[in-house]
Amino acid sequence: MSAIKRVTNTSEAEALAALLNGDSRTKPTVVVTVASGHTDPYADVERIAAEIGDLADLYLVTTGGHTWAFSNKMTPGTQVYGGAGRVYPVGLGWNIDLKQAPLRFAWSKSEGRKLTGQLIDDALDMAAAAGLFDSARTASTRERRAGTVRSIMSERALVDLVGGDMASVPPQLAQAGVPIERVLAPGMHVDGVLEKKSRWLDIRESRPTAEEALKTYAPGDVVPAEVRSVLAGSADLRLHPDVTVELFRSDVTGDPDDDLQALLTPGEVVLARVVATGPKWRLSLREVSEHDTVREALALYAGGPPWLDPNAPPPAVVEHVETVPEAVEPVGPVEAVEPVAPELEVAEVPAAPAAPVKPAIPSPAMMPRRKGEPVRAVRPAPAPAPEPAPMPEKEPAPAKKAAVQSMSLQVTAIKAEKAHLEAELTELRDQVSGLRNERVQFAKDLARAARQVETRDAELARMRSQLRRAKQRTAPPEVALPVFADRERGFRHLVEAAWARRIPVGEQPTRPLPDYAIGERFLGSVDALEGITVDKIADVVMEVLTGLAEQSTGRELHQLRTSAGGNSAPQSRPDGAVCYRVSMQIHTPSARRLHFWKCPDGTIELSRVVVHDDMEP
Repeated sequence: MSAIKRVTNTSEAEALAALLNGDSRTKPTVVVTVASGHTDPYADVERIAAEIGDLADLYLVTTGGHTWAFSNKMTPGTQVYGGAGRVYPVGLGWNIDLKQAPLRFAWSKSEGRKLTGQLIDDALDMAAAAGLFDSARTASTRERRAGTVRSIMSERALVDLVGGDMASVPPQLAQAGVPIERVLAPGMHVDGVLEKKSRWLDIRESRPTAEEALKTYAPGDVVPAEVRSVLAGSADLRLHPDVTVELFRSDVTGDPDDDLQALLTPGEVVLARVVATGPKWRLSLREVSEHDTVREALALYAGGPPWLDPNAPPPAVVEHVETVPEAVEPVGPVEAVEPVAPELEVAEVPAAPAAPVKPAIPSPAMMPRRKGEPVRAVRPAPAPAPEPAPMPEKEPAPAKKAAVQSMSLQVTAIKAEKAHLEAELTELRDQVSGLRNERVQFAKDLARAARQVETRDAELARMRSQLRRAKQRTAPPEVALPVFADRERGFRHLVEAAWARRIPVGEQPTRPLPDYAIGERFLGSVDALEGITVDKIADVVMEVLTGLAEQSTGRELHQLRTSAGGNSAPQSRPDGAVCYRVSMQIHTPSARRLHFWKCPDGTIELSRVVVHDDMEP
């Protein structure tokens, strides 16, 4: 469990800023702050300490004027205060790229659970990036264990270990950047290295490599892929968390003027056809139709769930822009109020010095104002002139008279100054109260705006997906399709066009389109079969002729047998030809199949296209 280091004064605050901006840190640093008017943070620092263990340092900055001392020593935009939290990774890159150390904030205790989870995940992500999970540990802190996944909850996989105790698997120790429910599932067997203190189970060593996972994909397969990033003329798609494939405009749309940012959304799951496999993968979104057989996404671990869901709604991406409040001039001893979260840009009164000082002129940021009204300066009222001392009945001695007059003037001045300070204090208290109320309203407005942005982003993502699909359905062909009087010649043209379209030029010499025969019943079955286009049939025929169908598990290529028994003989002809069956569709009613004969000399003869239950050759 990580020790919670408390920051309670200016020297400790400045020391923390110096530590963060130095080069001595070897692990991430979590900084949690306390909101103004509170004694405890919104985040659960005890839980953070327990879950990060010794992978990160944890600091709790209490409320008070020392929060300004910390902020003044930090680069603008990297501060944290007002109940918010931030994790600073190893190194100093976060001083330039603020996204490396995202600000996490909550507006109330009820939001503390979310804040706590975000800070834990940030700390674990940064610890993994720094290689701290892989660093050498003594045998007393780590041991190899195995178990079964019991459940998925709170973004963790709970594991019943062999021997009776339990452990947790966070995404960072399974597959970083992928939700744990897309990596592991209840009932799965897992094994890895257990960190005894934190009870984390690191299973990454048992994860298959991307090359091993992707070897089941073959050219022609239609597979899910995740949009990672989009530019006007290109996009990056992920087939696997560790494999990114670049697409160009021509791979997505036939219109050279299309902006891909209007068709694709980062985080969206799309269906793509594999044009070429690794190490140089090629994908295309243009060659996908609703009648295609879609492969399930890869499982990242044996027996695990698909890591992508094509039916998941597109994500709503809300870009967060951090702002930094302008500096506020310190004032006299009124009320110690540390800065609020920077997103609201609300200036509050910093803490007073310990010793009483002469009251300063209030800063413009301290003055009362309505929401949206600029701050204004207010000058303190001048002290009233001292009242003359009453004349004594008898004239005192000159020295005594001078002393009495001096004391009287001092008392009068002190009273006047006290009255002025009390009036100023009342005004400033009203100002602080107004700013707090304004901050609450700003928080409500911000939450409402964030929900609206999420809704609009989701609508925009859906519209992009619909537009892309509409273009795929209605895009005019680049060249008018030829019309043949000879139906067989027309079908052969479609097969050859599919071969030229889908087999890269560099592979065409090694994957030629061989000669083949068309049976007398084949074209009639093509005309009679509904629910699939002739282009799709030609595509599958091309896959059979070039051997792609044998490499694709989605095609389910197998011999057509004489009965349903597993040991029954295959259908054959007197000339020695054997009948084969290949799937053109799956997971659809009456899924369509292609039957063909493989002759003794290796020649393919197309027999018929049929529905699933038709078992005639």
